[in-house]
Amino acid sequence: MAEVKWIKISTAMFDDEKIKIIDAMPEHDTIFYIWMRLLVQAGKTNAGGYIFLAEDIPYTDEMLSAIFNRPLNTVRLALDTLKKFGMIQRSENNDLKITNWDKHQNVESMDKIREGNRLRKRRQREKEKQQELLEEPKNSEENVTEGEEIVMSQDSHEMSRDSHAIREREREEDLDLDNKRERREKKDLSLDNNALELCKYWEVLKPGENITAHLAALKIFINTYGYDWCKEAMQIMVKNKNKFILSYMEKILKNWLVEGKSEECGTSKKEKNAPKPPSYKVVNQGCCPVCGGKGVVRQNNEWVECPKCRGG
Repeated sequence: MAEVKWIKISTAMFDDEKIKIIDAMPEHDTIFYIWMRLLVQAGKTNAGGYIFLAEDIPYTDEMLSAIFNRPLNTVRLALDTLKKFGMIQRSENNDLKITNWDKHQNVESMDKIREGNRLRKRRQREKEKQQELLEEPKNSEENVTEGEEIVMSQDSHEMSRDSHAIREREREEDLDLDNKRERREKKDLSLDNNALELCKYWEVLKPGENITAHLAALKIFINTYGYDWCKEAMQIMVKNKNKFILSYMEKILKNWLVEGKSEECGTSKKEKNAPKPPSYKVVNQGCCPVCGGKGVVRQNNEWVECPKCRGG
């Protein structure tokens, strides 16, 4: 992966509310330092804001502690703070990613660097393949007269074949890594688009209320529970709370995942199948201090007749 030699930093960076809140924290200097190191590392990786050692090797907290030369607990504090404010996030395979990297960086220039690197690799593979094709006829036309030369020729042929197999395997691995990266970038772009669609949908439900600050959390919800469930959870949230509460939305989605979701929007199967209070004819309607005139009370997780009303 070709790295870039610079990244963009906005002069209005310290006017951001999140940065102001971090600036009021005891460990603000360290958190700022870790944040800048992560931005630089993302530029070096040059993979759409992702930060990893290799395609299949994500950075652990311990590795970042060693690279940044900071205590492990300090690095973890900084990462937790940045994740809390939605400035970074973790992908499915635990890669770190700078949130909204494409929005703040010169992505077109970075894409050109990536594409140029990819084309150079492809040309190199094609050149090696052509070289192998030129060498094979030459080896086959050699006249061998001595037994020892025959053995050496056979060994040379086997070595050439092994070398060819190794290069072919390396080419396949490079292509596989390129395909994995492209699939991951496409998936991340799809999550970005769906999260933005949810923000627009919320503005339809609650005109004038912008929730783009929760984009990172919405992407995680969509990836975990699906776009349709998130949309229905928003409908329930408007109905029950009349405002956006991230924790409440997460509670709805987790409830559906654990208990199952019925066809009725916002109702889990457990809630739908819960026993309903029985109907009784109430003698003392409306004036019972025990049941409030309902005729039934809840005892030991069961509905029983109110002893005061004596409904029946």
